[in-house]
Amino acid sequence: MSEDLIGAGTGTGDDPALGVPGAPLARVAAVLGATVVGAGRGAGAVTVGGVIIAEPGDALGDLTGVLVLTAGVRGADAADQVGAAAGAGAAAVAVRVDTTGVPVAADEVPAAVRQRAERAGVPVLAVAAGLRWDQVETAVRGELARAAAAERGGGPRGDLYALAQTVASLTRGLVSVEDAGHRVLAYAGSADEADEPRRRSILERACAEPCLSHMREWGVYRRVRDGDEVVDVAARPELGLRRRLVVGIHAGPRPLGTLWLQEGDRPLADRSDQVLRGAARLAAPQLVDHYYLGDPDGRLRSREDLAHGLLTGRFNASALAVHLGIAPTSGASVVAVDLREEPDAGDAARRDARLAEAAGMVSVHAAAYRRNALVAQACGQIYVMLPEPADRAPAERPLLRWTNDLVTVLRGHTRTPVQAVVAGTAADLADIPVVKLRGHHGLEILARTPHRAVETHDRLVSPLMVREVLDVLDRHGGVRHPGLEALAAHDAAHGTELARSLLRYLDAFGEVGVVAKELSVHPNTLRYRVRKAVALAGLDLDDPEHRLAAMLGLRLMNRGSGAENGAPFFPH
Repeated sequence: MSEDLIGAGTGTGDDPALGVPGAPLARVAAVLGATVVGAGRGAGAVTVGGVIIAEPGDALGDLTGVLVLTAGVRGADAADQVGAAAGAGAAAVAVRVDTTGVPVAADEVPAAVRQRAERAGVPVLAVAAGLRWDQVETAVRGELARAAAAERGGGPRGDLYALAQTVASLTRGLVSVEDAGHRVLAYAGSADEADEPRRRSILERACAEPCLSHMREWGVYRRVRDGDEVVDVAARPELGLRRRLVVGIHAGPRPLGTLWLQEGDRPLADRSDQVLRGAARLAAPQLVDHYYLGDPDGRLRSREDLAHGLLTGRFNASALAVHLGIAPTSGASVVAVDLREEPDAGDAARRDARLAEAAGMVSVHAAAYRRNALVAQACGQIYVMLPEPADRAPAERPLLRWTNDLVTVLRGHTRTPVQAVVAGTAADLADIPVVKLRGHHGLEILARTPHRAVETHDRLVSPLMVREVLDVLDRHGGVRHPGLEALAAHDAAHGTELARSLLRYLDAFGEVGVVAKELSVHPNTLRYRVRKAVALAGLDLDDPEHRLAAMLGLRLMNRGSGAENGAPFFPH
C-alpha cells in the first residue's frame, strides 16, 4: 500500500469519519465479535475516527485516531505490525487470530502480540481469522457513519442512522434498514444482543444468504412487498434466529426496502409494530433520495425547514403544501409538546440534543398515526401538524388518545413531566401559525398544574381569557387599586398573609372550610383575616364589581411578584 493511500485515512479527504469524535472501540469490537486486549484500562476510553488496511513494509504516515487492520500477517507474526502502527500514533490495531469461537478469547491472542501492545501502550482488537479485512473495514466504516449521525443529533434531520436509533430506543430492540437489494443502510441497538444472522448482516453490510433464503421460503418478503403489514417472524432457535418484526418501506406501490426489528435480551416494547410502521413512512423519502437524488441530507433538511416555515408562517402556505405533498385545500390539527426540562445552564448543546432526540420520537409516532404528519421545533417546544381533509371535521377523541399515548412514551424516555396541548384545527394551512400560538399559550397555562399531562385549548379558554385581561391591565398600567396596594404593603410590613387569604377565599367562592384547610388555619382565623383585609382595602364583597376588581387586582400584583397562582405571592 502506498504512503499516499495510508495518509488518506487521516487527512481531510473523503473519509466519512473525518471531523467527528469517532466510534468507541468497545462498540466496534462488539459489532465484529472481537476482543480488546492490551493498553490496560485505558482501552475503554479509546475512540476510532478512521480505518485503514496496512501490510508489512507499508510506509505509515500520521495515524492519529485510526484503527489499523494488519493485512498479510496473523497471530504472533503481527507483533511487529502492532509496534509500527503504535509508533505512528494509531488509536488501535486489529489482528486476525485463529479461534474456536466468537468473540475471540483473550488467551487465544498470542503472547508476543499482547506483550508488544502493552509495551507500546496501544489496544489490540483480536478478530476471528475467518473474517476478511474488507468485511471488517466495511463494518467499522458503518460504525463511524452511525457515530457521525449521533454527533449531528440528526433525528429530525432525517438521518437513517438517527431514525434507527430512535426506533431502537422506543422498542428496546435492534434495528436495521435495508434497501430493495437487501443491503444494510443503517442500524442501531446493542451489538451484544445480536443473533448470528444479524451480526453477519452488519459485518457484510447485506442480509446473509442463508437468512435471506429462509425469509423468502416463509413468504416474509412477499408479505412486506404487498403493503404496510408489520410481519412478525417467530424465533427459530435451531437456526440461531431470534424473533423479528419487519415492515416494507414504500413510495406508493413501489417497494424501496425493509425495516427490521430484532428482539434482544428483553421483550419488545408494547406497540412496537406501530413504531415500526411510522418509522417506515419516515424512511421512505430517505430511500427515494438514496436511489435517485444522491443528497438525502440536503433534501431532508429542506423538508424540515419547510415544515418549520408552515408552522411559523414564513412562506406562502399553498406553495409549501405542494413541496410537502399536502393538498393545498387541507386544514391541519396542531399539537404542542413541552418536555418540561429543568433549565440546563451553560449547556445549550446538550439541551438541544435532547430536544432533537425527543422530536425524532414524536416524528415516528406522528407518522404512524397519520402518514403525512409534519413535526417541527419552535420556542424550545415540539409541534405536530396533522393535515386534515377540507371536507371532514377531525375527531377530537382519537387525537386526545393519541396525544396521551405520546406523552406517556416521552415521559418514560425523557424522565421529565412532559405536557401537551391539543391546540385545535386550522381550517386552512395559512392559519397554522395562529393555532400554534394557541398551543404555546396553552402550555404556559398548563405549566401551573404539572400533574395534568394533556389538555385541549378549549378547556383552557377561561384561564387564557383571564391572562389576556391581566396582560391588558399590565400593559396600560394606569388602573391600580389603591386599597389592594395598601393591603400588600401591610402584609410586607407585618409578615401577615391577608392578601393571599382573601384571594383564596374569593377563588373558593367563600367556602371557608376548604380554604382554611388549604392554608392550615382555623376557620375563625380565616374569617378574621378576610374581614381585616376587606376593611384595609376598602372593599364591599356584596358588590360583584368589587369582587371582580379584587380578584383581578390581586392576580395582577401576584404576577408582579413572579407567580400568578403561587403562594405565598407577596413579600413578607
